[in-house]
Amino acid sequence: MKNAHNNASLTSGVHERRPQRQQNAQSLSMRIANRSAIAATSALFLCAPLAAFSPATEGVARAATTTATTATSVDARAESAKGEARSLSRAFRGAAKTLSPSVVTINTVSNAKSEQGQAMGAMPPGMMPPGMMPPGFQLPPNMQAPKQGPARGTGTGAVISADGYIVTANHVVADADEIEIVFQNGRTEKAEIVGLDPGTDIAVLKTNATGLVPAQFGNSEELDIGDWVVAIGAPFGLEQTVTAGIVSAKSRSDVGLATFENYIQTDAAINPGNSGGPLANLDGEIIGINSCISSKGGGNDGIGFSVPSAVAKRVVDAIIADGRVARGWLGISVQPADDDMAASLGADGAIGVVVNQVVPGSPAQKAGLEPGDLITEVGGKHIRTPGELIATIGHRSPGSELAITAFRGGEMEEFNATLAERESDEKVKTKTPKAKPSATALEQLGLTLTELSASDAASLGVTAEEGALAVERVEEEGPASAAGIEPGDVIRRIGNRNTHTLDEANAALDAMREGASIPVLVEREGRARFLLVKPSETAENSANSEDSAEPRTPRRRR
Repeated sequence: MKNAHNNASLTSGVHERRPQRQQNAQSLSMRIANRSAIAATSALFLCAPLAAFSPATEGVARAATTTATTATSVDARAESAKGEARSLSRAFRGAAKTLSPSVVTINTVSNAKSEQGQAMGAMPPGMMPPGMMPPGFQLPPNMQAPKQGPARGTGTGAVISADGYIVTANHVVADADEIEIVFQNGRTEKAEIVGLDPGTDIAVLKTNATGLVPAQFGNSEELDIGDWVVAIGAPFGLEQTVTAGIVSAKSRSDVGLATFENYIQTDAAINPGNSGGPLANLDGEIIGINSCISSKGGGNDGIGFSVPSAVAKRVVDAIIADGRVARGWLGISVQPADDDMAASLGADGAIGVVVNQVVPGSPAQKAGLEPGDLITEVGGKHIRTPGELIATIGHRSPGSELAITAFRGGEMEEFNATLAERESDEKVKTKTPKAKPSATALEQLGLTLTELSASDAASLGVTAEEGALAVERVEEEGPASAAGIEPGDVIRRIGNRNTHTLDEANAALDAMREGASIPVLVEREGRARFLLVKPSETAENSANSEDSAEPRTPRRRR
């Protein structure tokens, strides 16, 4: 029993101690856990400052990330640029592949040197002076034409019909006695001239070849400055040469190479031998016919001029249909108007051209235009230069209705004209009238004028039904002299008044505002031009020295 009891007591004691041990174990576990948590927290507290105060470590990581990102970005941009370059390269290849079969080389033989060639040291026929030289012919090694024998030249053209019509530049073939066409595959054919149009420098040829690949005309009106273009030709005799560039400018006029100028300017390399060849868009369509270059040495200086396809196609179609080009004619002569001239005509700030002559019985006269009108718009197009006006009218057909906007006496007016047909460009020169002595002087202008009766004027080749005023003498270093008025000139208008007599001249001067510049319409050798006389430029201002006088470099009429 004792043992049993003892055993029981022992067992009971064991059972009693187990919960206590479990409690002790749990307490120990909790203390260990708490210590672990404190240790972990301490570790965090200890590590956090280390991270916060380690910028080098963070910078290295950030730099590595940035470098990787930048490298990826650079690679992406490089691949993008390569893709764009390849795309442009494919566009150039496509344009060349489309157009090249239609491009021909034109070899010419001229048995007689042109007068221009003789004057320029026997240069190849059609070559213009350096500075504005049409790239129609080879220069080296045959810069100088042979002293005896035929002159040879090389240019370019484009096939425009399957049955053998070819467009080129007028100056390439104008003096040619023999014309040979060399096609892309090396085949040669003789060609004849169908028609020439010196006014735009366009010519049409015809061969007996058939089954040709014609080029297509594109729309030059859709071109913008900065558009890519391709030129194909035979520079220096190197056939089927392809060059590329951009449209540098549009509507270039007053260049002085042709009567009707509306050029596309490009920096695509154009050299002697390219003349008459196509300037194309990236679709391989002709948007211009290469005509000339601006060059100091005869080669490419990055300034080339092409006749727009809108103009060339009209000329080509007219030549093929009628053998000639019929153009509209308005019947006026104009000149540029600077700010002073515009202000003196009551059109302060306006941009345009000044009418200085109206042909009697012309569409312009019937429409009501007068000398002194400042034309700012024709046919809905703003006019800035005489060349733009001439081209705008010349590119219209006879019988066309034309709306004209002009300033007169400070007011804007509208005129409507029906164009007649333009005749030959040859001008009839008249004799310079010899003024009869007279003591009458217009001191305000520094002029001595004399009255001419209608019969006296007619005998001198001057049209003046109501008489005219001729300049007898010009005061040296006076305002009129500074403006460019010379003895023998005929004074047609002062200010906004026509002048036939001395009384009318004096009245016109009296009507001018004191100190204002005076526009004087002067006729010389059959041509009229406004000259601006500035009363402030008196002898007091100009007598100091010739250097102080306003330069009077004459303008070359184009």
